[in-house]
Parts: sequence; C-alpha cells; structure tokens
Amino acid sequence: MTTTLPECTWLTLRQEGFHLTITLNRPDARNAMSAAMALELADVFNAVSTHREIAAIVLRGAGKHFCAGGDLKDMTDAIDPPPPGAPDPLYEVNRRFGDLLTMVDRVPQAVVAVVHGAARGGGFGLICAADVVIAQKDSTYAMPETGFGLPGAQIIPFVSQRLGAHYARRLVVTGDAVDGTEMHRAGLVSHLCDDEEQAEAALRAVLDQIKGRSPTAIAQSKALIGKVGQVPLSLLLDEGGRLVAEGTRDGDGREGLNAFFDKRKPSWTQREG
Repeated sequence: MTTTLPECTWLTLRQEGFHLTITLNRPDARNAMSAAMALELADVFNAVSTHREIAAIVLRGAGKHFCAGGDLKDMTDAIDPPPPGAPDPLYEVNRRFGDLLTMVDRVPQAVVAVVHGAARGGGFGLICAADVVIAQKDSTYAMPETGFGLPGAQIIPFVSQRLGAHYARRLVVTGDAVDGTEMHRAGLVSHLCDDEEQAEAALRAVLDQIKGRSPTAIAQSKALIGKVGQVPLSLLLDEGGRLVAEGTRDGDGREGLNAFFDKRKPSWTQREG
C-alpha cells in the first residue's frame, strides 16, 4: 500500500515499501529552510504519522548540503511591525518551526537523518530530533544565530536535550562549526562515514535493522521515552506494563514470541523495502 502524501514544491518524496525518503530540495539555496518548505515538511510528517505502513522516515538534502538553516529572507520580509491586534508574522514563522521539530521528535516512526555538507541552525535542529544520524566525516554543524543577534530559540531545546546543556552553551557562545567526527564523539552521529558510498551502505544496514523491529513496538517505545521525566515514574511503569500485557496477548508481542519459539522470523520482517 502507498500512503497518500501531500504535493510538494520544496521537498521530494520517495516511498520504497516500509520507508519514506524526504529530501530537502532547494540546492541552490543550500536547502535553507524557508517558511514554505517548513510547512510542507510539517504536512508530510502529519500525513505519515497515522500511517503504520510507513515505519521509517529518511531525511536528507539535495545537492552539496543537508540544510544551511533558516531562510533569513523570510524574516526580513516580515520585519515591519504588524497592525494593532494582528498576529506577528515573525513570531508565527519562528514558532511554527518549533512545532515542526516537536512533530519530528514525537512521530511514531523511526527517523533517520543522512547528513553531508553543512547542517546549520534549523537543519541542525532537525538532526537533533532524529532517532539515528548517519553522517560523513566532513559534514559540519553549527548554531550561527547569535552572530545575527538572535537566539537559536526553537532548536535550543532539541540540541540541549540531545547533546547536553553545556555543549549547547559552547555552540551558542562561540558559533563554532564542528565536524562529523566531533559530533560522533559527542554522541549525535551514530554512523560516521568517509564518503557518500559508505553513508549509503550504512543507511541500508540501518533500514534492514529497523525492518527487523516491530513498528508498533518502536512507536510505543518512542512514546515511553518521550514521557521520561514528564510524568511520574510509577505511572510510566504502569503504562509500560499494560503495553507489554496487551501486546503479548493480542499484538506484535504475540507474533514475536510465536516466531521465536517457532524458530522463524516475525511477519513484519517480510515487508517490502
């Protein structure tokens, strides 16, 4: 089955069986995240989030870079103060990007970012919201916003959550552009590659691993992880217990256990893609 996806101008979409590849497609602008591109990306994630036939989402960039950050033209175009009582377009553009990152972070599917070239600002934030990051050694990462006199408002929670507050502070106070090797040491990059060929091989290996996991169990596990520190521990453990009991009796847990004892692979490993 093929999921019905939104029509896009600034993204290219390719569904191959159980996984969907989303490519940021403004190569002449180093894939800078315009408001229009961000809205398209949010529409795609919203459409995919309820379709379990897509179990993995791959994020990548066309051309020489992953994403050079936010498109500053959107900000200068909206610089005039709004009329009294009217919404502030500068606020709306910025805040909507935070909603997009939240959506990427919380989507039930596995999210894999494949990174080359520059990942700045909003592009860096997208990567920090992914579950798995495959990157070339010469890829670079930075939070340049303070150089423009602005905070990296919407990406800061995601960078801090992924790398820690101390590391995020270093990036905002210095503007350092760090490479893929350093991001691998910092724990953001899970698969460090010499070149595009190695990155493609790593992506295939990761997708094969995801294919071997229950999509329902992945979604449930991600939801539980997202609640750590947000709800009382006892309630989180209660929820986990209920999910295990329900899944074992009538769900993917039952299929997985039956497959184990029957010495066969679970049904979800037979998906195309």
